[in-house]
Amino acid sequence: MKDKSKFKKIVGMENLSEIIFLKDGRILLKPDNSNLPFKIINAEKNVFLAEKYDWNLPFYIDKQGELYFNLKKYFYPDYKKQEGFKNIVFQDSLSKKSEEVKNLNDSIGLKIWQDYEVKLMKPYGLAPCGNTIVSTDQCDFFEVRNNTLVVRQDERFKIDFLKPKKDIPKFDDDVLIAWNNGKLPNPVYLAYYQINTIKFKCDDMTYPQTVFIDGKTYLYSSSLGLYQLL
Repeated sequence: MKDKSKFKKIVGMENLSEIIFLKDGRILLKPDNSNLPFKIINAEKNVFLAEKYDWNLPFYIDKQGELYFNLKKYFYPDYKKQEGFKNIVFQDSLSKKSEEVKNLNDSIGLKIWQDYEVKLMKPYGLAPCGNTIVSTDQCDFFEVRNNTLVVRQDERFKIDFLKPKKDIPKFDDDVLIAWNNGKLPNPVYLAYYQINTIKFKCDDMTYPQTVFIDGKTYLYSSSLGLYQLL
């Protein structure tokens, strides 16, 4: 991986929590704290968007590439055109209503809260989903409906404009090289991967994958970052 004749570093993981690949070949850089901007770049590091984000609000890229964040809609493809956009996060609204009725009689407060939940969701074609502990998948909802970004789940981040990544095959068995000490010692292995004629090694927790951008092959690891194969 350190051989610069075979791997060209594009983006490292410094100050990033995730690198996300979009269908059009652009790359979303998700920061690891709210003081840093989200960025959308291409493989040549040209920047299309760089803005800080209120992490309490929903962040969404739909199937057409339109971007919704900070209560705005950014229009694909260059994101220069933007307009204010309504968001509703049901959990936030329901939590606020719970605070309003907490001093009422339990049965009265619950009835007011349940009626409010039905009224809140009805304009968006949704209904209370019952036992969320058992059926969380059926309750999750995150899309644009009635010109509103509607969210009914804890996660505030979703992208429907993803480019798939591929796992890289190994050409040999992993080799035990060390033990990490702790309450329970953990083994550390060296893993051997091959992409076409290129063979390389890294620890078994790196989990490298390939992604194809503009006809070129790139290697991505959540611990190392993004590299172009030369």
